[in-house]
Amino acid sequence: MLVFSVAAVAQSSDMELDIKMDSDFSQEDLSEMFSAVIEQNDLTQFFQITAENRSSGILRNNFVILEVHSEAFGTVLTAEQSSSGVFSLNPGGQITFSNLSITEISNLEIRGEPEFDLMITSDGRKLIQNLRRGYLIADDLFTLNVRIEQDIMDNRDTLTQESISFETALSESELVIETDREIVAELMGLNVSNEAPEFSWTGEQNRPYRLVIVDTDRAQNVDALFSERFAGEHSENDIRDEQAGVVLDVIASEPNYQIPDRFAGLFEGGKTYAWQVQSSKQTVQDNFVQAYSDRLEFTTSFPIEGEIRELLVNIFGEERTNEFIENGLMLDQIQVDGETYSKEEVLRILREMAGKIENNQLKVVS
Repeated sequence: MLVFSVAAVAQSSDMELDIKMDSDFSQEDLSEMFSAVIEQNDLTQFFQITAENRSSGILRNNFVILEVHSEAFGTVLTAEQSSSGVFSLNPGGQITFSNLSITEISNLEIRGEPEFDLMITSDGRKLIQNLRRGYLIADDLFTLNVRIEQDIMDNRDTLTQESISFETALSESELVIETDREIVAELMGLNVSNEAPEFSWTGEQNRPYRLVIVDTDRAQNVDALFSERFAGEHSENDIRDEQAGVVLDVIASEPNYQIPDRFAGLFEGGKTYAWQVQSSKQTVQDNFVQAYSDRLEFTTSFPIEGEIRELLVNIFGEERTNEFIENGLMLDQIQVDGETYSKEEVLRILREMAGKIENNQLKVVS
């Protein structure tokens, strides 16, 4: 929610001036507001200017001047009313502008339709262009200064002036990359002997994303490893570090990454991997901020084949073993007599159980 503040400016006792932003105005409307001023249309109202003659005499030959100022960019633009549309207000007369187009008049004289001469500064042009490019709106303070001048014998005098300000802020949501929960669920228990992992997240196309995948069993400090990788520049010559536990550190040009066949063998059954995505985003002030996804984990399943399948058949039988396989059994841990063994011990426990069955020391009851 934007908070507006109206500057306390001494006004002429003859002319009362009021400027207010539309109640629904938000910082996401900045680009459209500048377009409305530049194109001088009121298809959508962003601000309203009202001037009223509070004196007992006629206030002749009045002009409106609007200046938009940014704390970061300085003066963005100035819109100065030309000789067209000069207005005179009778006592009690009132004129209202929606953006820079007249919407209400009473008890006044006006020469033609108001037109405004625009002057956009070079920094203002950069701001407007960056807004149109979709760059992030950053912390800033914008002020709309309005003054009414009176032309008396080709001399301009300021009758009154008023300003309103609002702050913008970098949205925290822009620093979060949402992950595809369906893909996250599919990774859990993935049989890497049959298919390579695919990672997916929410984001724009044609934007570079950095994906880092870590072997949590090998990494000494997972948090420190992720921080170290993201703090450094990406290098195609350093996309893997087996000793440190970095499985892959790659750049994707889309919000998804399918592990290519040449890297499929990097993932092992029964291991836990952590992954995170980073992307740089540009603000309208030409600064870069970093957005991150949550750090997520998945554990791959032991492939039910070879010695493991043979041991399961010896213990549970062919039919039950096939059911395990069809139901996506994850041999990431095993529990015997209430004690849970890690994935590294699964094969040893299965061998012991098969040996005891063979020696009639153990019987499996379905």
